[in-house]
Amino acid sequence: MKLLLLLIIVYLVYRAGKSWLVRTLQSGNQSGSPNARIDDVMVQDPVCGIYFPQREGVMLRHGGQTHVFCSEACRDRFLEAQKEK
Repeated sequence: MKLLLLLIIVYLVYRAGKSWLVRTLQSGNQSGSPNARIDDVMVQDPVCGIYFPQREGVMLRHGGQTHVFCSEACRDRFLEAQKEK
């Protein structure tokens, strides 16, 4: 009987701890919190026009502006077009 009571108590402590941990981790990721980071901003490639997550892009600082490209090939095409101007 004591073993059964001990197992029940251990199980309840486990569930309470797991629930607390999940709530703690989720509260740090809420978009409404002032410290939340937005790292999945979708941007459009200026050369080919597709949308992609900014963090996966290739950045280029050119003419005082920062451009984000979907690939190095699009970045190179942009640079070639700028040379021709």
